[in-house]
Amino acid sequence: MHSAQKIILATASVSGLFAVALGLAWRVYSSELAQAQAADSLLDFAGAFVLAWVVRVAEQPRDDNHPWGHGRAEPLGALAVAMFAAMLALRVGQGAVQALWQGSLVQSDPLLLQVFLGKVLFKAGVVAWCRSARSPALRALSVDAQNDVLVGLLSVAGYFAVWAGYKNGDAVLALPVAVWIGWSGFRLARENIDLLMGHAPPRSRQVELQMLAAQVPGVSSVHELRGQHLGPQFSLQVRVLVPGELTVRAGHDIGELVRARLEAEPDVTDCSVQVDSADSPP
Repeated sequence: MHSAQKIILATASVSGLFAVALGLAWRVYSSELAQAQAADSLLDFAGAFVLAWVVRVAEQPRDDNHPWGHGRAEPLGALAVAMFAAMLALRVGQGAVQALWQGSLVQSDPLLLQVFLGKVLFKAGVVAWCRSARSPALRALSVDAQNDVLVGLLSVAGYFAVWAGYKNGDAVLALPVAVWIGWSGFRLARENIDLLMGHAPPRSRQVELQMLAAQVPGVSSVHELRGQHLGPQFSLQVRVLVPGELTVRAGHDIGELVRARLEAEPDVTDCSVQVDSADSPP
């Protein structure tokens, strides 16, 4: 099993346990923040299985029906997680408004605080695991975990507000939590829509790839490089210039070296190379 799948499935298992624990805490202590956290953990549980599945699909090799591979599966899974975040934001906001309207009956108990802190520590660990990942699935998992850390810290603040005698503190703090979850889901959706719509790679990455192509023996210069995302990876079109006195076969061989060099990069799915003479007009 791929390491990304292991991380995602481990996260799903622990999130399921937290969903049960926080759901019980909501029933026992009437905490809106506990309800919000329980709903979040339940969506984490479902979303992680979606992400594990799309990672598996994305790893399948290219075939006749998918000549550019299956890399778009990961952004699609991340979009599903963004939709889960929107659903969660609505549910948390609804619960908080209802509690403020009807009056909060939340109880402060040390066990509730321990559950909140436990989830904060767990999600901080997920953020650390996924910090440098380029995979859209792990990126979605990391964004969700960062949100959960902030939500957990607000839950802790809400607990102490109730402990200090401010009974509505729990519900009041649930409102900005709902707004933050909705905003993070929107950002995640926008990021992955760009990947699905063929967004160009960052300019800094384009410059790096141009330098790699220019280092291939026989290349006089790289005249043009264009790329578009096909999921987390991207497809390239490169135009290189070679000395005019070379034969057609020699120019072709240089072009193949450029293609092989760029396709060896982990974020490049395919590359087409146009070879022109440096003596030809632009």
